[in-house]
Amino acid sequence: MSLPHHRTRLILLAIVFLPIIESSRLLAQDPLYEADDVTILDFPEPPEFGAVVGPYDPVPLQSQRPQPIDRLGLLTAAERAPFRFVTSFAPSRSVRDSAETLSTHSIAAQLAFPLQIYDNGILLGTSSLKHTRLSTDAVLPQSGTSIPDELWDIRAGMFVTRDLSNGWIVGGLFNFGSASDQPFESFDVLTLMSLGFVNVPARNRDSWNFSLIYSPTSQIRFPIPAIAYVWRPNDQLEAQIGLPASLTYAPNDSFSFRARYTPVTDVFVEARQMLSSDWSLFGRYQIVSDTYFLANRADREARFFQFEQQLSTGLSRQLPKGFSLDLSAGYLFDRRFFQSENFDLNSNDMIEIESGVVYALQVIWTR
Repeated sequence: MSLPHHRTRLILLAIVFLPIIESSRLLAQDPLYEADDVTILDFPEPPEFGAVVGPYDPVPLQSQRPQPIDRLGLLTAAERAPFRFVTSFAPSRSVRDSAETLSTHSIAAQLAFPLQIYDNGILLGTSSLKHTRLSTDAVLPQSGTSIPDELWDIRAGMFVTRDLSNGWIVGGLFNFGSASDQPFESFDVLTLMSLGFVNVPARNRDSWNFSLIYSPTSQIRFPIPAIAYVWRPNDQLEAQIGLPASLTYAPNDSFSFRARYTPVTDVFVEARQMLSSDWSLFGRYQIVSDTYFLANRADREARFFQFEQQLSTGLSRQLPKGFSLDLSAGYLFDRRFFQSENFDLNSNDMIEIESGVVYALQVIWTR
């Protein structure tokens, strides 16, 4: 028995982060993910930071006026997929000012599933896993810390959203896990993410988004309030003005464009062109940052960062039963690994990796 359209829509809108989702950053931020890492901010699980959660509407799909979230869904439907698997490989490249080289291989998976469906909302269970294998003998120059052989980000949690009688939408997300080279080895390699949001209708189809998020593995370590106005002048354009900021444009059924900025350095830009009913071509630019707690770090407040910029292009193929396959190749540049208490691209405890290619495969299920 199929779910009513409004419930299906709540599920898809809730799934991420998240900016996967907050991403390889299937956990909010990958050239592969997308990702993530989420929010109504930027995460490795749903929902993506700043994602617009549509209001409950009991009217059957066939009698609804098309909503921007549907009309502009050429890009965003995949990001809300309840299941995603991503793998990527970046061949060996030289470490600058060193005789060492470094290559990476990442595998990530994300799953979201309904725990309870209400008349005016939904409760989801969420889970995500990312594993990155690093092949190198490089060490950080100041601390002498060896680059770990592997990094893990494992999380599970819940997301809830409810439609109120006054038209407001309220919700929240909480997840818990470990982001480390030795996950769950000790208390100080654990992490969490908590998010609360309110969506308030404005004139016509516009709305105000208010949110508050906290995660010790985000670039900003303290709770972050955010406010944005979502402007929907028609079914082709949606702009979120504020923080996070985003723009989605779909002038027809075959082309779509989306851009997003989330503090401090999360940038995502993608254009997608349908080639046929089953094939599409996409191009993407993304800044990716992942954060971990190394188990044996001397400074217990220090965090380990992986940072890079990515340009990629690829093909998507629609498969039966709601599955799709993405194949892409890209160019990685401005690649850095560093350790510091705060996110600092000028850290003295940093290595830089020469630019190079990355190959990615992604399988998603959207229904």
